[in-house]
Amino acid sequence: DMPKRVENALILTCNVSLEYESTEVNSGFFYKSAVERESMVKAERKFIDDRVEKIIALKKKVCEGTDKQLVVFNQKGVDPLSLDALAKEGILCLRRAKRRNMERLTLACGGKPMNSVDDLDESCLGYAGLVYEHVLGETKFTFVEELANPRSVTLLIKGPNAFTINQIKDAARDGLRAVKNAIEDKCVIPGAGAFEVAASQALVEFKKTVRGRARLGVQAFSDGLLVIPKTLARNSGFDAQDTIVKLQEESQVTGEHVGLDVSTGEAILP
Repeated sequence: DMPKRVENALILTCNVSLEYESTEVNSGFFYKSAVERESMVKAERKFIDDRVEKIIALKKKVCEGTDKQLVVFNQKGVDPLSLDALAKEGILCLRRAKRRNMERLTLACGGKPMNSVDDLDESCLGYAGLVYEHVLGETKFTFVEELANPRSVTLLIKGPNAFTINQIKDAARDGLRAVKNAIEDKCVIPGAGAFEVAASQALVEFKKTVRGRARLGVQAFSDGLLVIPKTLARNSGFDAQDTIVKLQEESQVTGEHVGLDVSTGEAILP
């Protein structure tokens, strides 16, 4: 049986067919006897077996005399005979991996994806401290953990239903994008309604320099920004008007960009 858990694993990611494939064009083989047919089948099988033997030879080359094991992630198919040959050598092989997962594996584990088994060497291998199969619900997952220098990771989200999972997924995606934007823009906007209160007060000051009907537009924009802290206050069980007055007074006295503490209803520095 193929191992279900491998420690100190060398990772080979490849896109090589290890199964018999029909030709892409219409073709046929004609033989006169059962012997010719048998030789043809053996030739086809040998073509696949040679590829498997090269993977096994790589495993012996890099793992013999050490406690390391080889794990193969293949984007294409692997037939039962090839799986059996790999299992006998203690090689964990996963077939028909999705392309996006293969790209993430090379980022996480290192190494490089191989489209041929002719040039296999130790430089094309990645590393993971632990690779194991785990069942969640009715689905089998393969976890690759204890990586040396991962540049790609996976977030496992579990929930009681699809709606909850989608909500968590959206929240995680928003949080990651916020961090990404902060790193790229090299600045952070405070939350808790602090930005909206400060921007509203700045617009009130700006309105003094505006003449005519445009002053009404500036005032409307200023009032519109206060919808965010008012909504935070209502959702937290506080009076919206009292909260806004409290935040504006605190901001004018301290000169700081204060926001709303949804637990106490008081002003805080977010």
